[in-house]
Amino acid sequence: ERELIDSYRKVQSARNATILGLAKLAEYRDQDTGAHLERIREYCKILAEELALKPAYSGYITPEYIEDIYYSSILHDIGKVGIPDSILLKPGRLTPEEFEVVKRHSALGGEALKEVEAKIEGQSFLTLGKEIAYYHHEKWDGTGYPRGLKGEQIPLSARIVALADVYDALTSKRVYKEAFPHEEARRIIVEGSGTHFAPDVVDAFLAREDDFRR
Repeated sequence: ERELIDSYRKVQSARNATILGLAKLAEYRDQDTGAHLERIREYCKILAEELALKPAYSGYITPEYIEDIYYSSILHDIGKVGIPDSILLKPGRLTPEEFEVVKRHSALGGEALKEVEAKIEGQSFLTLGKEIAYYHHEKWDGTGYPRGLKGEQIPLSARIVALADVYDALTSKRVYKEAFPHEEARRIIVEGSGTHFAPDVVDAFLAREDDFRR
């Protein structure tokens, strides 16, 4: 039994190290990415813990799911390794044409993780990471990308990361904008409930906003 537990721990450790190594690929391209990844996974864990209290998710959001999204959420922007530096690191706002190039990162990341996942038998630890990479820019009303998924067509993991990612973008300084205070980010997220964001994920955010602020 001790050997089995030890073996399981080694597998878990290898999984977490693999995810972190993959995520570092994107971090090496952009110096702002490292701290962003640390915050994203904490936000996702908070949201998943709160959603787990809702009857609709009982039995689905398990402790294992929360652990998986904590680690896999940092893979959301791995596809940015395929975006040219001239666009990814541009010190200013993107043109519409440049933004179309950046939008490719979601499909690039999802396809890359899909290729890896295909080599692993059974349920893979990359399944959640693949969903997140593909769909974290989808919007609840169907106006997102890459596939224009709507409502519950969007995997729950991607719905969670969508809010966490936007909150962090709003509250972080960029070359073209100052960091917004929590209150302003909160207002934008509440306004996006039912259009950009899943309403129940926004409710979870509001229930735990003090944790986000902290």
